[in-house]
Amino acid sequence: MLKKFTILVIPEGTHSVKRFSLHGVVLPVLLVTVIGCLALSGYWFYQYRSIQSNLPNLQAMQTQNQRQEAQINTFARGLASLKEQVTKLKAFNQRLRSLANLDKKGQPEPLAGVGGPEGAVSGPGVRLSSTRGERQINTLQRDMAQLAVETEAEQALQEELAKFLNERRSILASTPSLWPVRGWVTSGFGFRTSPWTGKRHFHSGLDISTRAGTPIVAPADGIVTFADFEGAYGRMLVINHGHGLVTRYGHLHAFKVKVGQKVKRGQVVAQVGSSGRSTGSHLHYEILVAGVPANPRYYIIH
Repeated sequence: MLKKFTILVIPEGTHSVKRFSLHGVVLPVLLVTVIGCLALSGYWFYQYRSIQSNLPNLQAMQTQNQRQEAQINTFARGLASLKEQVTKLKAFNQRLRSLANLDKKGQPEPLAGVGGPEGAVSGPGVRLSSTRGERQINTLQRDMAQLAVETEAEQALQEELAKFLNERRSILASTPSLWPVRGWVTSGFGFRTSPWTGKRHFHSGLDISTRAGTPIVAPADGIVTFADFEGAYGRMLVINHGHGLVTRYGHLHAFKVKVGQKVKRGQVVAQVGSSGRSTGSHLHYEILVAGVPANPRYYIIH
């Protein structure tokens, strides 16, 4: 049987003594309660002090997170702008390829390698992004990888296009498109009556009449392969322009270039004369394509 405890309260003066009787189980419970409250107060005080001590670090981390988020957003905007520019570049390259007739009709454009499941993925060995910032960074990394693949593909297409245009530029520079001399065309390309025999024969060039000594210019880039006297042509100059194109100049008065010399379009190469079999001062001008005479008028632009 549990004992009772009596607590006496003795006031000062003449006041009577007060008695409090407590059951035997109350005192241990009260003691445990007091000790528990003291322990809990100590724990919360410790937690409060810990939070107070870590508060500057937490504030610094929060500020750093805000800065990182701002940087991520700025990078994302820059990446979006770069993707838009790459898209425009792809469209521009496509138009250029179409104009240059480089598109392979009926064949789809190769796609860059992509793969993987959509959305969040979990499983053995897979760590899920736990924060919004990590998810943003992962998305940006995927976009950057895809953009790198697309950029590399567009670079290859541009190199192919540049090679094509460079070849075409070489052909254009080698195409005789200028009048070698200004004057009057006294005899055209094709069949005519010979002023020497009176018979019909094929005339393989243009006769351009002008005064003796008039400068003759190269109608395109090329290399001088012949500069000497050649029978009825008199003093004759031959320029090889590459791509099977050759020009010949007859009845010259003088040469201004030498064999083996490179010439540019518009450069003075000779002077008009009347050497060889000629009725007067003029230039006999021929264009040969793969060794076959062609009408120079088809090539002259200006």
